[in-house]
Amino acid sequence: MLTYRKLLILAIQSVLVICTYYCSFLLRCDFSVTPAMRQVFVQTLGVVFEVKLLVLVYYDLDSGWWQYVGMSDLWDITKASLLSSSVICLFVKFVTRPEMFPRSVYVIDFILTIFVIAGARFLVRTYTEGVKRETAQKNTLIVGAGRAGTDLVRQLKQNPDLDFNVIGFVDDDKTKLGVKIHGIRVLGAIKSIPELIDEYEIKCVVIAIPSASGRMVEQIVSNCRKAKVEFKILQALGARLTGQQSNSRQVRSLCLEHLLGRPPARLDIGKISSKLQGKVLLVTGAGGSIGSELCRQVAKFNPKKLVLFERSENDLFKISTELSAAFPKLNFVPVVGDILDVGALRDTFAMHRPSSVFHAAAYKHVPMMEMNCFQAVSNNVFGTYNVAMIARQFEAEHFVHISSDKAVKPSNVMGVTKRISELVILALQDQQTRFVALRFGNVLGSNGSVVPLFEHQIANGGPVLVTHPEATRYFMTIPEAVQLVLQASTMGHGGEIFILKMGDPVPIVKLANDLIRLSGYEPGKDIKIVFTGLRPGEKLVEELLLEQEGVLATSHEDVCVLNGGLVDFRRLMKSLDDLARIVETKNVDALVAKLCEIVPEYTPSGEILAMCEVGKHDQTSKFRHASSLLSSSDAVDAVA
Repeated sequence: MLTYRKLLILAIQSVLVICTYYCSFLLRCDFSVTPAMRQVFVQTLGVVFEVKLLVLVYYDLDSGWWQYVGMSDLWDITKASLLSSSVICLFVKFVTRPEMFPRSVYVIDFILTIFVIAGARFLVRTYTEGVKRETAQKNTLIVGAGRAGTDLVRQLKQNPDLDFNVIGFVDDDKTKLGVKIHGIRVLGAIKSIPELIDEYEIKCVVIAIPSASGRMVEQIVSNCRKAKVEFKILQALGARLTGQQSNSRQVRSLCLEHLLGRPPARLDIGKISSKLQGKVLLVTGAGGSIGSELCRQVAKFNPKKLVLFERSENDLFKISTELSAAFPKLNFVPVVGDILDVGALRDTFAMHRPSSVFHAAAYKHVPMMEMNCFQAVSNNVFGTYNVAMIARQFEAEHFVHISSDKAVKPSNVMGVTKRISELVILALQDQQTRFVALRFGNVLGSNGSVVPLFEHQIANGGPVLVTHPEATRYFMTIPEAVQLVLQASTMGHGGEIFILKMGDPVPIVKLANDLIRLSGYEPGKDIKIVFTGLRPGEKLVEELLLEQEGVLATSHEDVCVLNGGLVDFRRLMKSLDDLARIVETKNVDALVAKLCEIVPEYTPSGEILAMCEVGKHDQTSKFRHASSLLSSSDAVDAVA
């Protein structure tokens, strides 16, 4: 039947065309067709039959899968019926010219053709969906009867390979209570989920509210865990816009926004668009987690040119390929370069003359930077200095530097280098270029961050490794981080530090528990949590500001500005000159002493202090070895 499906459709439609045409005469004659009317029917049947089949073929209605029929098919059938009825009317009037042809037959046949041809298709769809629903094993409840939920129901019905039998919706909109959508009734409010699970023997709950708050999701998930039913979270619309396929397989078990415990921050699109549209923009670290997302976001504002400055050739190739596909009209220039290469930076600025610079290039992994302290200082401090000074030299309009909450009372090398880079930005006040800095919390989902690490551990069956049961962190999503960067580019006069209102800090162990639950497991039972102790340079609690930094509101409700104070530019430059000489000599002890001098609130970690002791021992050994060589040389000279 599948091989000859087209012939089968033509045969069925032929029968339906003949039946509808004869029924038109029956209705016209009150179900008593006279011999004269029967003669007219026979005389015109051939024309009607040929015209209708040809028009149906013209609109491709001789093919297709009837179980997937939709409104577009109904519209095609209506157009085909209208065209065929018009052609038949003209042909009968001017060519066939039968006697006593009732004109009302045209109208009746037009209406019947639509109902019968379309009805046959929808009957097949109804049957197949009904059979699938009866055979589906997983009774499913959908939370949210909005656009996302109703689209999901329609797609689940059209995918027989998915074993979801949708029983009903739940929604807090009282006007939807009891309403049927795609044949599925809204059974109650969200608070009634536990009762509905018991009443309808629900096996799976799908949260189809992409904008749901973290508190709401946590409540729903908690109810599902208590009832021991599976739960899924429908992917947010923002992920669909990045190019992922929009279908029923968008049901997933995790949405990072739900881990924040607060509503995500939103952009002030108007101000950002006016600042970025038609401008030349430069992003350093364009292939990293923050840098690449920054490129995606600014591309939407139609910049005149987007310069991607990145050291990693592979990462630069990835983001370039993605931008080419997603924004074919975007004028962007990929530049392979290092922020420590002053010549490459100067050539890039001279060639493209960016008006806005977003500095995202940095080393960020705390334990690794404790082991590679000189590289951290070189890249994070002097790299930032290079980009800032060249942006000043080429008179960029504004410079946005991405810092970290680890810059506040730093206990690690990465944090203290970020604080010094903030001081560089604060020292560059009263310039033509507006220099501002932003302090990020921990960015969920970024490369090497805690969430991908936990997800990998959960996927491998555990255990999930947490440093300390009392460790807390401030969290933000990658889109939030980028939104803060873009928003800060529209604010301030220079010399400010901006932070995002991130609510209360989140315990790491709570984040681990939430991730395990959102992955469908029970913490401590299915997936164990093991505490490993704080890593080198880590603190129990992160902070967002120093005592002397006052917090002021801004025009954006989710963004605050800190009064970073005045920094003596010449004094800071002298300290950076001393720091550069120490980096060249690779003297860990002198490096730590200088870092403490520049940032008095810096508390070196035990690991870096241990490296200082090892360095002292190595220096003593080198001195003794040199002395012994000198003594031997003197002895040889004496003999000679």
